[in-house]
Amino acid sequence: MPIRFLYVDDDKTEQLKPLMDELLFHSEGMLEIEHIQVCSMKKVKCKFLDEGFDGLIIDQKLDAANAENETFDYWGTSLAQNLRTEMIGGGMPASPIVLLSNEEVFVKYYNTDESAHNLFDFTLEKTQVSRTTKYAQQASRILVALANAYKVAREQTLPLVATEAKPFELLEPLLKWDQSVFEYTDKRFVEYASSKSEDVHTLVSLILNSLVRSAGILVTEDMLATKLGIDIQASDDWASLKLMLEPFRYTGAFAELKERWWMSRIEDWWDDSSDTPQVIRALKATERVTVIKQFTSLEHLVAINPKYQNGKQSEKYWVNCMVSGTPLDPFDALVANKVDLKSWEEFLYLDPETVFERRHQPDYAVHSDYQKKVKSLYRRLTNG
Repeated sequence: MPIRFLYVDDDKTEQLKPLMDELLFHSEGMLEIEHIQVCSMKKVKCKFLDEGFDGLIIDQKLDAANAENETFDYWGTSLAQNLRTEMIGGGMPASPIVLLSNEEVFVKYYNTDESAHNLFDFTLEKTQVSRTTKYAQQASRILVALANAYKVAREQTLPLVATEAKPFELLEPLLKWDQSVFEYTDKRFVEYASSKSEDVHTLVSLILNSLVRSAGILVTEDMLATKLGIDIQASDDWASLKLMLEPFRYTGAFAELKERWWMSRIEDWWDDSSDTPQVIRALKATERVTVIKQFTSLEHLVAINPKYQNGKQSEKYWVNCMVSGTPLDPFDALVANKVDLKSWEEFLYLDPETVFERRHQPDYAVHSDYQKKVKSLYRRLTNG
């Protein structure tokens, strides 16, 4: 059966139809969205329960009159707060709530209200959904993935909480890990996630934002290639190498958003397969690729070339610039500011050239400890 979202927005259905159609098209039949105009919070709750919806999509600005010429004095954040309270109290099943609004509304009302940020599982921009195919595809996937994650947490994780299950068993339905992954997963994440297992909203949000959409425990394809020292575009055997690494691919909640791998298992693979006593991070890209070619017999793998050609850039690549994707050694990178970074998460990094040319703004800001290093680091890499 398709996953069903109830969409509360003060606009008329015919105005929103192109937006909803875009989301439905990219869901490939996995999603249904029913729109209602603004009404009392009680009516929203009753409709959600009576018709068995899986999640809610809410606009922030809900001040226009509905078809009966009624207006209601609340914002989307107020509705979300009311519904979250109902879920905590058991009046509603724990379910995803997504904010879908216009950019100016985000800037004026939502971004400035930090207390509202924890109410929503995700935020989406209407204009981006309507105009950008890639964004609409990802938005559709996120809606489906959120509903699926909540369902697993409600139906499989919560019953395990009552049995006082250990962390491995408790988180296995959501993370789909085995003992070897569990054993080498950062214990700070394991302990924190286990402590939140009774709170479905917090647990799902944690997995999405501080595990899947984060760096450290899991790595994306670009991150994986950087840590292996491999240039994806120049390597004809990259697809073959990925097949070898398939056993280490993450298959838990939100895995459908983008391919990711357990980094601890990648490091185990290196340790078990290579003859070198050195850890992979200690080697230059060319050295890593030479070793990988030896024990995989894949000849068409090409090492990453340094972006900066004056010989001052380290070739022990380990991170990627958040804006340009440039592979970098952290020694050659600037740390971006992220106030809610968890202890198990890798820092966010920026390429000095990207910062020097101000291409990181407005999405990222350089951490205060690194702001004085921008010019000197850029000059070292470009002038020698």
